[in-house]
Amino acid sequence: MLLWRHASLALSLSRLRLFHELSELGTISAVARALGQTRPAVSQQLALLEREAGAVLFERSAGGLRLTTKGQQLLDRVTPLLQLADRIEAELDEKDGPPAGELRLAAFGSVATSIVPRALGYLHKTHPLIDASFVELEPTEGLKATVAKQVDIAIVDDYTDANAYQQALEFHPLYVDALNAILSSDHRFAKADLTSIELKDLSNEKWAINQTAVAYQQNLTNACLAAGFEMKIGCSARNISATLEMVRTGQFVTVLPGLAVQPLDKDPDFRVLPITPALHRHIFSAVPKGTSRRPVVAAALAALERAALNCRL
Repeated sequence: MLLWRHASLALSLSRLRLFHELSELGTISAVARALGQTRPAVSQQLALLEREAGAVLFERSAGGLRLTTKGQQLLDRVTPLLQLADRIEAELDEKDGPPAGELRLAAFGSVATSIVPRALGYLHKTHPLIDASFVELEPTEGLKATVAKQVDIAIVDDYTDANAYQQALEFHPLYVDALNAILSSDHRFAKADLTSIELKDLSNEKWAINQTAVAYQQNLTNACLAAGFEMKIGCSARNISATLEMVRTGQFVTVLPGLAVQPLDKDPDFRVLPITPALHRHIFSAVPKGTSRRPVVAAALAALERAALNCRL
């Protein structure tokens, strides 16, 4: 028995991609923004796909659009088909000569100020025919953008739940980042000539946090609870720079990953102390399955790995 019926048995690959992105992004408006198309144009293409499939594939719900049973069945078959198409495109891109073409890269804040600039510098010197662009996105948004093919590579961390994206993306280990306590140089712990500090030692301190890094904040909150206390948040900023300026006053402390605090080693107003027992986050490069063999993507992944290695030195 056929799963779905249609007159021509020729479903459009481009419309199937639209349908796949709709399943990831949830609304027609989000798909239109991702692809730079108008909402009516996307709606028209999806309506045509439903006519081709001979079935209702999605229906409206309070949170946007929800796949029907037939829609989910089609999606289950479409996903590996699109991955195969990506692999074929990657193989066709493999040719003699240097990598050339567009590369779209996304990463979150601390990686955007450390690994990414180095990587883009390497690419510019070694592969000048690659036209690279960058957008700063938090890991959750980076995963969505990669699945939707808005970017070719997104840098993400393991603080973000990526289980829903395992079938669509492949993840390449990039960096292991240790967490550190950041104190004013006038803080009593900074003056105690410590080489490290336990998280529980900060239980009575007022904290400054970066509220935009939601997953990081939640994991740090959980680590503090595991250490036997709840953070006393005295400052909730919207970026790392503001968070650090509050710490500079001596009234607050914070905990940040190593990549975010590398410049502080040269700032006499701060003291950076590793957390013991050590706390880490793991950072990955996420790419759509089947695309890592594309010369442009492969060159970018290699540049990111080289940049990450130099950040450890």
